[in-house]
Amino acid sequence: MTIEFLSTALLVISFITGLIVEAVKKILDSKNKKYSSNVLAIIVSVVVSLASSVAYVFIKHIPFSAMLVVEIVGLTICSFLVATLGYDKVMQTIKQFLSRKNGDGDSDDKTDNK
Repeated sequence: MTIEFLSTALLVISFITGLIVEAVKKILDSKNKKYSSNVLAIIVSVVVSLASSVAYVFIKHIPFSAMLVVEIVGLTICSFLVATLGYDKVMQTIKQFLSRKNGDGDSDDKTDNK
């Protein structure tokens, strides 16, 4: 899977997670139940990301591999982070990590001596 696909999948999963969390919070509030918003967001994000990943793999007939497992785990972790931190912050961190990995991110730290 490409980073573009993963970021799009993360955006969609985050949107669905947000809707489900708000709906569950309203239900719990109407029943006067106590809950932790972050724990609720974490549980929903993990369930939604795992369920959507498994559904995508079955629909597209993608062969099972170790790399696929790593990508699904990564998507689940990012979904959990988005649910607690926010999409913009997580995408900024991923882009910074990838730019440093490719050697592009060091230009901000150096002074230009032209």
